[in-house]
Amino acid sequence: MRKGQAAMEYLMTYGWAILIIIVVIAALYAMGVFKVGKPTVACSPCFSNFAFVDYSTAGGSGTLVIRNGPEQRNITSLSVGSMATDSECQLNQICDAGKTIKITGIPTTGDQTITITYISIDSGLTHTDTATIHNP
Repeated sequence: MRKGQAAMEYLMTYGWAILIIIVVIAALYAMGVFKVGKPTVACSPCFSNFAFVDYSTAGGSGTLVIRNGPEQRNITSLSVGSMATDSECQLNQICDAGKTIKITGIPTTGDQTITITYISIDSGLTHTDTATIHNP
């Protein structure tokens, strides 16, 4: 084997290894693994049976928008705030899967724990789900 060929094979092998490492680090950076600071989601831990959509503190009080999970539910109570009149789901009415729930009147001072009590239409059982909202 010639010296030039051996050197070129050496450089190519380590070149590919370094390229793969750079791609992996770039992918991790894009996923936010290296970000430090407050969480980007306003609630943590969030609800386990409702999907977080958005949270805003504009207008002096907090407004939380969540999406109902994969089953029909009858939301019977909220511990903090109230259902907005323009919400797709209302208290004590059947809320279809995938519909949005808008909770208004959440205090914007300190962390707020919101508890939702609902009845599963499929099973008829009562459940409780909680989330903590982190205000700036």
